[in-house]
Amino acid sequence: MATEHDCDNIHTLRWYGEPPCFTTAGNLFSNVKPCPETPALEDVDLSGHVWVQELPTGPQVRFQVAPSGLVTFATSQQSFDTITALPPQFRRAAETINERLDHAALEAATDDPSDVTFCGIATRNEGLTYDWDSLPPFVGVDVYSGRKDQFLSPDSATGAFTRLGIPTLPAVDKELNVAHADFSRYENESGFPQSAWRDGHVAGVLIRDKSGGRALAWAEAFSSKPTSEAKSATELANEYATEERITQTIATLREEEDSVTVDTIRDRLIADVTRESYTDLFSGGEFLASLSAFHSAVAERVQQHQSTSE
Repeated sequence: MATEHDCDNIHTLRWYGEPPCFTTAGNLFSNVKPCPETPALEDVDLSGHVWVQELPTGPQVRFQVAPSGLVTFATSQQSFDTITALPPQFRRAAETINERLDHAALEAATDDPSDVTFCGIATRNEGLTYDWDSLPPFVGVDVYSGRKDQFLSPDSATGAFTRLGIPTLPAVDKELNVAHADFSRYENESGFPQSAWRDGHVAGVLIRDKSGGRALAWAEAFSSKPTSEAKSATELANEYATEERITQTIATLREEEDSVTVDTIRDRLIADVTRESYTDLFSGGEFLASLSAFHSAVAERVQQHQSTSE
């Protein structure tokens, strides 16, 4: 059985023929509720009516909101009180939560927001290329209510994320009667529906019934081993912090905020490329070079770009 640490490093698709992890069960950080384990479809008996939703690739991320409004994030390994403390490949997800979360709607929905744990996926490239402008960096999946001491049903969880302004999983089927469902379609790639976020099939589907039963199925046709070629931080910066990418990052930031500095450009660029090119930049969950040296090399290229543009 995979461990919690394995779940953070294993790729979401069936790279080597084994079912992937879709869980953060095991450890509690700052009282953040562990997200539910989701077994493979062939190991589960579902009942009643189910929701079937598209699953993108990426690890799970949890968050809670304190009464003060402070958002605490948690990966499978650690919790974080600030976005900048998160590893770069998780920062775009945290930024999306921070920017889009409707605090007023949350306050209206509960007297104690810290009683609620939100679980979702920090989307990233794990062998499938998405339309990165279309696929949100974070998509909500589950909501745990401490007052009810249970996870909400799929329709309630989806509605909660929508009301709070947080992106969630698109539905393939809603209220599908299990008695009439043909889940054998997910035994073959051809049975998986088209993705809402990419040109091709979905990476996988999440299936949940109203009584807490849940299962997942992954398409196996997109398997690819991660790149592990050794490169220096400078070589990686030259490859990913191109003039075109720096210009693109600056333009995006200027649409979002007034002050654009070398540091903000560097941080956004690195957050974007580690999300979009995760399998090319990480091996076994570790960055291919020194991450701090990569930050310095990217900052140097940004500084050079800014100097020649003035």
